Order: sequence, then structure tokens, then C-alpha cells
Amino acid sequence: MYKVQMQCYEDAKLMKLFPEIVKSLYDQDVLAEDTILYWFSKGSNPKGRQTFVKALEPFVNWLEEAEEEE
Repeated sequence: MYKVQMQCYEDAKLMKLFPEIVKSLYDQDVLAEDTILYWFSKGSNPKGRQTFVKALEPFVNWLEEAEEEE
């Protein structure tokens, strides 16, 4: 997650795609749910943190709701 964030931070075009990139990595079992949730709560890099966290918030909410239903 940290590496994906930094790569997207350095390229404005990728920054807009950050949520889609994370979701794709999750769907392909590259990123675990726990990893995403940890990054969201305290593991992100300060560079662009607010932008990335805000962009990923709907996906994280979906993850948390899906977890509650199980």
C-alpha cells in the first residue's frame, strides 16, 4: 500500500486512479483486507495522506460493511 501510494503521489494521473488500483489489487488477492484497513487507519505516508484517505474512504466503508455482514 505504501509503495502504491508513493507511486501515485509522484504521478498526478495515477493519483486519480488510486482507489481503482487498490480495489483491483484487492480483487486479485494481492492486497489483503487487513492491510488496506491498517493503511487507512495509520499506515499511510504523510505525503498526500488526506487526498488518498479521502479517495479510498468509500471502498474502506464497503469493506467494513461487508465484514460486519459476515
